[in-house]
Amino acid sequence: MKKHCTYILFFLMAFVLFYAPANAQKKSKKAKQTTTKKKAAKKKSKSKKSNTVKVVKTPKTAPDTKLEVQYSTRETTNIDSLPEKVVTILSAFKPQLKNIAKIDFVTASERNDTGSVRLDYQVPSQNLSFQYRPIPLVPRSFKMDSVALLQNNTTLRFGYGNYFHHLIELDNYFIDKYNNTHSFNINNESIKGDHHLQSTRSLGISYLGDYVLPDKGHLLSKIYYQQFGRYRFGLVPDSSMLPFANFKQNSFLTGASLNWIKTKKETIGSIYYAPNLLYERFEGIEGATNNFVSINSPFAVDFRSSTRLNFDLTYSINQLSIRNGNSNSKYVLRLDPNLEFNKFNSVFKLGVSPVLINSQFHIYPDIAFKKILKDTNFILTAGWHAFIVNNAYTDLVGQNPWIAVPNQLEITTQDRKSVALNISNGKRLSYGFEFSINDYTNLLLFNKKTNTNLLNNGLYYNSIFENKASTIQFDANLRYQFSDHLLVTNNLKYIQFNSLQQNAKPWGILPLEVNSKISWSPSHDFQLNGTVQYFTGATLFNELAIPYDADNALVLNASMSYKLTPRFTAWVKGDNLLDKPYQRWSNYPSLGVQLIAGVVYSFK
Repeated sequence: MKKHCTYILFFLMAFVLFYAPANAQKKSKKAKQTTTKKKAAKKKSKSKKSNTVKVVKTPKTAPDTKLEVQYSTRETTNIDSLPEKVVTILSAFKPQLKNIAKIDFVTASERNDTGSVRLDYQVPSQNLSFQYRPIPLVPRSFKMDSVALLQNNTTLRFGYGNYFHHLIELDNYFIDKYNNTHSFNINNESIKGDHHLQSTRSLGISYLGDYVLPDKGHLLSKIYYQQFGRYRFGLVPDSSMLPFANFKQNSFLTGASLNWIKTKKETIGSIYYAPNLLYERFEGIEGATNNFVSINSPFAVDFRSSTRLNFDLTYSINQLSIRNGNSNSKYVLRLDPNLEFNKFNSVFKLGVSPVLINSQFHIYPDIAFKKILKDTNFILTAGWHAFIVNNAYTDLVGQNPWIAVPNQLEITTQDRKSVALNISNGKRLSYGFEFSINDYTNLLLFNKKTNTNLLNNGLYYNSIFENKASTIQFDANLRYQFSDHLLVTNNLKYIQFNSLQQNAKPWGILPLEVNSKISWSPSHDFQLNGTVQYFTGATLFNELAIPYDADNALVLNASMSYKLTPRFTAWVKGDNLLDKPYQRWSNYPSLGVQLIAGVVYSFK
């Protein structure tokens, strides 16, 4: 029995020694297979969720953490072997185990990891872009009224101020059913100064029309009438009891103009022209009349996008008639052929100007150059051009209202050579300078008329035409604009005479003029305008025919308007706010501070 027990115990020990290790090996193999399957399943789930990327906020202890996203293409081992979009995220932050002593269960020192972790995410291409699908539009019916309503607006402007200053003005503007624009204006203004002869009144009537011819162009028309009434109070005592008729300085101007503008087409070989016809009749003092006719026809042909041929034509005739039956007429016929082209990033203009002045032939160069300097905002221009003015009686009165009847009218020629530099500093600020040398023929000057009975007739000025004159002129400008709310412009003009052939001085010419204007509109309802003018006095004769320089002048003017209601707008205007009477023409002083206020009513 003992022997059988010994054999049984021996077999049990052998079974334990050989079967248990084999069974454990099988279990370990099963566990490894299970773990491998779980990892594969996890990888599959990760690849399915790869179309979303989570950005985890870094803790406050790592404020310098940076996150970089890179897109790369990785070739996979798919059957179609097509590349897929892969999103690569590089992060400068990597979590660290603070208690490093527990790693490998041994003590260790802390190590600073400066490397970056590269994580690759496979994003399906269909998730990289999405197509915009707008909602369907439902058409609605709209019936146009067959009767076109006329756009009409009429405004009435009225104002009253010191020096018995009153102003009334009526404007009417409308567009007819043929899309033609019409504008009418009637104005009347009068003012009376401290001197009993120091008063001015004016009356004006004008019409402007824009007639549209479809696909052909525009016909602009203008008809106007202007009347001025004033008295020569220069050097006349206020105690004079002579009738006002002795000092009348009235003038009447009637005119009409037609201007045809062809609709320009931006094509090669297109022709542009805009002929203009002007007629004016002026009636001055002592029955003197002046008839002026002018025809101007600009003409241009575009051969290529960078080449243009200009051929302008100008003709004017001027006839002056005096009470005693004497009359003289002057005419000018001028052609301006020139070629304008772009070359070397510059604009060139080359041509000549043949001119016929009262049967005398002249020819002048017509040259211009324009260049934008490289990598700058500087624009350099230069030119040589002749300006010709057929002086009319109207122009003389516009410059000096106190002139006597001219004995004759001459044609002024200005031969001008100039160089200019214009600079723009952004879209708001721009400024520039210009230097020119001018040679004049029949330059217009004004000086006092001597040897006259001033007490009975007042002070006259003579119109003088200098035969030859040479000048150097400097011009400067500065402009600043901020949106539609603020606009500031400044202009400076300085003239230095080098030579005069007949006259000792450039009578009546201002050596220096500075003009500044500001327009400020902080809102749609409020607007403020201001002007500052400074000029140095001209050289003139005194009562003893001795030359002297008139005083310098600084003039400040301002105006303001505010829209009270959709129909009413209040306005205020002030002239010579510094209250310093100045004299543009000696012995004809201006008034002091002039204030006028009123309203504008709109019938719209």
